[in-house]
Amino acid sequence: MTTSGRASEVKGALAEECLGRYFRSLGSFVLRGVPVREGQETVTDIDLWVYTRPTAHSRHVAIVDIKNRRRGKAFERAVWVKGLQFALGADEAIIASRGVKDTAHRFSDRLDIRVISSSVFDAIIKRYSDAEHRLTTEQLNEVWKTITIDKLNLRARIETVKSELTRGIGFRAFNIWLDEGARLLRLATEREPEAGPITRSAYFCCALIAIGADYLGMRHSLSDTSARREFFRQGMLFGHSDSNATQTYLDFAENMVNEFLDVSGSSAAQIRTGFSKSLETLPIEGLVEFFSRAQSSSELFRAAVALEDACHSTAVPCPRDLRSLEAKVVIGLISDYSGLSRKDVLGTKENGEPKGQNTESKQDQQGKLI
Repeated sequence: MTTSGRASEVKGALAEECLGRYFRSLGSFVLRGVPVREGQETVTDIDLWVYTRPTAHSRHVAIVDIKNRRRGKAFERAVWVKGLQFALGADEAIIASRGVKDTAHRFSDRLDIRVISSSVFDAIIKRYSDAEHRLTTEQLNEVWKTITIDKLNLRARIETVKSELTRGIGFRAFNIWLDEGARLLRLATEREPEAGPITRSAYFCCALIAIGADYLGMRHSLSDTSARREFFRQGMLFGHSDSNATQTYLDFAENMVNEFLDVSGSSAAQIRTGFSKSLETLPIEGLVEFFSRAQSSSELFRAAVALEDACHSTAVPCPRDLRSLEAKVVIGLISDYSGLSRKDVLGTKENGEPKGQNTESKQDQQGKLI
């Protein structure tokens, strides 16, 4: 790469970091460099993926294309980012670039694309160029490249979980994040006496879990608790929210057994009983109960923001030292799911969401936990 090419790349990374900080200052959850993949092939990446929670009943996803140069191909970029928005199902596409001409603005308006003007772009770069408390995405990737788990380094693992965002937030993506987050949290507990790269990666996955649960829960934001509970239970068990999924799987299994193994029906009855007992022992009930609470959505969003920030912190905190109560609750629930002791992860039994009846106010809990 030429010297000018490296300089352009550095300027582009700085612009993405600054725009990311800007959108976070507005209250959004923001990720940088989200890969768009089809099969094993990386098609492109999203400079910024911006998730906002405008109301209790709505969510908004924007993709931001950033070019920190004065001679950008504005018309081509507008067409490209509009197509990407359509492919990903995002609610909005935004272009941020220096030197955007009036004609490019008008063309973007025709495509219903928002444009951050040159003067606003420069002001954002100036205002948000300094963030000593936060590692950049490039710095974090370099840290993750040094740790290998099952022949893949942490950077590659995180790129894979990030790419699920571009397929849409559904239970498929959510369950992948949940399993990966639980695994990384277990590895962090086992291998890192002090928080390190694996802890950072666990925080990142837990942030995605929280965002996923927040987004999925929007569908039943006006439903009663039992409907929300069943929605999450079915989705986490079977990868989709069909309320008849359990019966469908059981009917299929029983029919196959009756036809090919035991026409008497006794084996089929044993399968039904065993299946029901197995479901009761799966470690998802704590998560289901929390997600189905009416107030959990806003707590999940705050947890996601706090966990993503902890992941990028220059001095990454241990789970017990997280300042966000909501983040500790999510970590506690993932600990339960992964079979970890909350005491081992969070330091004391009181940390995280209580398993029994909660008789303390949130303010009282926060005073005990922090």
